[in-house]
Amino acid sequence: MFYPRFLDSVSSQFQAGPKPTLTFSLAFLLLSLLFYGCGKAARSPEKLVFSLPSDPISLDPIRSTDLSSRIVLKYIYPRLFEINGEGQVLPSLVRSYKLAEGPSSKIRRLILEIHSDPKSNVSAQTVLDSLERLKNTPGPRKSTYSFLKGGKVLSDFSLEIYFEGGLREALEKLSLPQAWIYCGPPETACGEFKLAEWKRNNYLRLVANQSNDLGSEILFRVLPQASTGLYLYFKDELDLMKLPVFLLKNSLVKEDHISIRKGGGVQYVAINSKDVCFDKNFRKALNYSVDKRTIIQVLLEGKGEVSVGPFPKSISNTWTSSEEIYPYDLSKAKDSLSKSICYPKILERELEFRMRGDEENQANGAAIVQNLKELGLKIRILPMEKAALYKENGEGKGDLTLLFWYADLPGPFAFLDPLFAGDRFGNGGNRAFYSNPKMEKLFQEIRSTDKTDINPQIKEAFSLLAEDAPWIFLWSPYELYLIGDRLPKGSNRRSDLP
Repeated sequence: MFYPRFLDSVSSQFQAGPKPTLTFSLAFLLLSLLFYGCGKAARSPEKLVFSLPSDPISLDPIRSTDLSSRIVLKYIYPRLFEINGEGQVLPSLVRSYKLAEGPSSKIRRLILEIHSDPKSNVSAQTVLDSLERLKNTPGPRKSTYSFLKGGKVLSDFSLEIYFEGGLREALEKLSLPQAWIYCGPPETACGEFKLAEWKRNNYLRLVANQSNDLGSEILFRVLPQASTGLYLYFKDELDLMKLPVFLLKNSLVKEDHISIRKGGGVQYVAINSKDVCFDKNFRKALNYSVDKRTIIQVLLEGKGEVSVGPFPKSISNTWTSSEEIYPYDLSKAKDSLSKSICYPKILERELEFRMRGDEENQANGAAIVQNLKELGLKIRILPMEKAALYKENGEGKGDLTLLFWYADLPGPFAFLDPLFAGDRFGNGGNRAFYSNPKMEKLFQEIRSTDKTDINPQIKEAFSLLAEDAPWIFLWSPYELYLIGDRLPKGSNRRSDLP
């Protein structure tokens, strides 16, 4: 079994058992590195190779519930709008838009003019068909886009759409990956690239529909083990990969090829709110019991920040100076646990802790579980394949689930609405099955406004979440990327792999 070297630095309290031994396959990999240049043919700069941590679940925008799907989809399908780092809505496929008087006092009308591109087959009818499909396809997205009420084509490249609610929310939701314009199967020419080949759990090959700044072809290699990606990178067979912290100090990693970005996502443990024993006191006890700062220093080598509730610090700093809500305090944790509804019987119950089975998640999960055991709880760790983990979590299975959320859009509402709204349970994003009537009222206010300043509602929602503690709030890891020479050092495409 592969043994990641970073576990050598983990303090004994975070080590669940003996270290695995080095196997023949790893020894072979290391020997291969010594000879990686022998007989190697030069690659064309027009063909790039990027890594994916897992196979995409789907290349249908509506069913894109995972990061790998969204990474690939952004090359295949165009988007009406996009959101910049400051949270501003910017036209993309749309050339201009304006709000007009609707057919009734409740139904509003938005007129869109889209770019006409002779190399693309996207017309006003394509856009309208895609939005209708989004609105009518059964699944967790359907309720999210119930605000769409139809539309009409005005000309080849102009249309009007009818909607309910606030303009701010409508534009944001039309910017999300599931709303990217579907013009047929991914093999169809529509966006910058189209799918040419997909060998499941191995690779996807995209070819360009037209000239662009990336070249003629992108090969996405599915590499669940980052060590394999590092091997390929130094064989000059990989141009971009997300670099786990435990490989940062590898002698083969050159500092001038690493890009470090403060995180736009958070790791957290969803506490299943369907279980009556997991009341507020129990959830607070779990939060106080996890020594997040030590885990960041030991396992993330300091490359991360404690999250401020459900937000990365980079997000929370724009509207609050709040620090960690539940700092590590084992005495407070035990006191809160003693006040929970199922205490002391909860101490005899074996709780299930689920997580993805890759090396990084297993290390983080083992450290968290060790802290929970020090609280007096019995925990069984269950590493799982990603698709099964998300599927069963969406069905309400499991007690505690270690997950990661990367916001589709900048700003705090991109963390709040999908993750805590009562109409987003399970695969819609709310994986803790959390609900609070006061939060639902806030969501309705935000969804119905045309105003861009929603800070008062965000602050109130933050206070509710801080008190309810539906997650074990953990950390926001920094994002490390290994960038090959074929990608310009100043390229704004580095964020293609979030």
